[in-house]
Amino acid sequence: MPQSLLHWLPDGAPSSAAPEESRPFLGALLNAAGCGVALLDRELRPVWVNAAMAALSGQEPRAHVGRPLLELWPQVAPALSPLLARALAGEDVTEAPVYGALAASAGERHLRVGTSPALNGGALAGVVLWVRDETERVREEQRVREREAHMRSLADVACDGHFLHINGKVLEANRAVATLLGLTSPSQMRGRDLSEWVAPEFRQTVLGAMSRGVETPYEVVCVRVDGQRVPVEVLAKDVTWEGQPARLVAIWDISSRKASEERVARTDHFRDQLLGVIGTDLRTPLQSIQLGTGALQRLGGMEEPQRRLVGHMAQAARRMERMIHELLDFTRERLAGGLVVRPEPGVLDLVVERVVEERRLAHPGRAIQLESEGDLHGRWDAPRLAQLADNLLGSVLQHGPEDAPVLLRLSGTVGGVTLSVHNDGLVVPAEEHAALFEPFRRGRAASPDGLGLGLYIARQIALAHGGRLTVESRTGGGVRFIVWLPREATSS
Repeated sequence: MPQSLLHWLPDGAPSSAAPEESRPFLGALLNAAGCGVALLDRELRPVWVNAAMAALSGQEPRAHVGRPLLELWPQVAPALSPLLARALAGEDVTEAPVYGALAASAGERHLRVGTSPALNGGALAGVVLWVRDETERVREEQRVREREAHMRSLADVACDGHFLHINGKVLEANRAVATLLGLTSPSQMRGRDLSEWVAPEFRQTVLGAMSRGVETPYEVVCVRVDGQRVPVEVLAKDVTWEGQPARLVAIWDISSRKASEERVARTDHFRDQLLGVIGTDLRTPLQSIQLGTGALQRLGGMEEPQRRLVGHMAQAARRMERMIHELLDFTRERLAGGLVVRPEPGVLDLVVERVVEERRLAHPGRAIQLESEGDLHGRWDAPRLAQLADNLLGSVLQHGPEDAPVLLRLSGTVGGVTLSVHNDGLVVPAEEHAALFEPFRRGRAASPDGLGLGLYIARQIALAHGGRLTVESRTGGGVRFIVWLPREATSS
């Protein structure tokens, strides 16, 4: 600060170093907008302040003159005093940050201050103090930092790691991507070529994507520092970094997805193999056995023990065929996305009547009754519904007492058709109802004609038709299975 400025006081005469024509310019400088200026004597009491300093203090200019700093600016005086002492010692202090308020009624402010010794003929005459309010700039910088931190947090949440590079040289990286690559700190990536962490067979893919500026996701395999390979999905975008064109890269660890896809592929392969073995390799020899036993039974001329033996063989072959059908249905439902139904127009009572007649022949000593009412027409898969009814009826006959009659009832209503199978002698506790429809269920002996899948498959057939199968224990005794079917089943 030129020493002549000290002499522009209200009652002072200008120094010979300041010609008359310079006064307007010095006055303009001292009252420069945005910068508060105070001229202090050697006791650090203001002798003059400009309008900007008065505005910062919230007092009239004349109210500053002759007052000690601690009285004028009590909040910042402790921070200003050491800086002013350095100026009294002949040192210039520039751009020193001070936090506080010059005005008692004002809030805390971020100030940038400077002090300079004022000399008069080589002797110290006082100190020049200038103050610039940088509160808004500091707050804006803080907001920018907060926004940057927020965006980094969003990036950390949105992907499994991100980094910035120029022509493959890494500039910045977050901790997540460093951890993904087996590094302890992001600083270990800075300045290194990203090809170090790309599997050799994918390096050309990455170079091609960089040269073409690809901004669509693509997959590569990264190599960790321990040699482990990690499949990742990459999404990159061209950005500007400190005035230079750069590339921002986000990556996602897709190890779980790849493992899931591999499991699905193995499951599909296993399904195809299993269905092939069950549907062809097992049924072919079984059909040969059935044809052979059928031919022997038709030949005649066998003794009674031989007929019984052939009959047992034929019955065993039928049981095996039933098991294969159940296992095929179970496998399709679990591995192939559900049972297939092919609806066609039909009448439900005709389907159920055939099932009842077959069961009466197989169980000549059992009382099996069938009742029907209402409209029983609809579009269903008749063979599947026959299987459903046979499974329900077979389960009731298997587990119910032999002297208890079994009643099947068909009822057609506006919304659909209901089939119920009731046995007064069968008792199933309510807590076991849900377990009845589990595959390979435990707790009750499985039917000798199957694998314990009958009720499970019956429910899946009902669901495949858009219907439902439930069970209830009646108050008067017995158990009733209830099937509800819409009149129009959806094709699978």
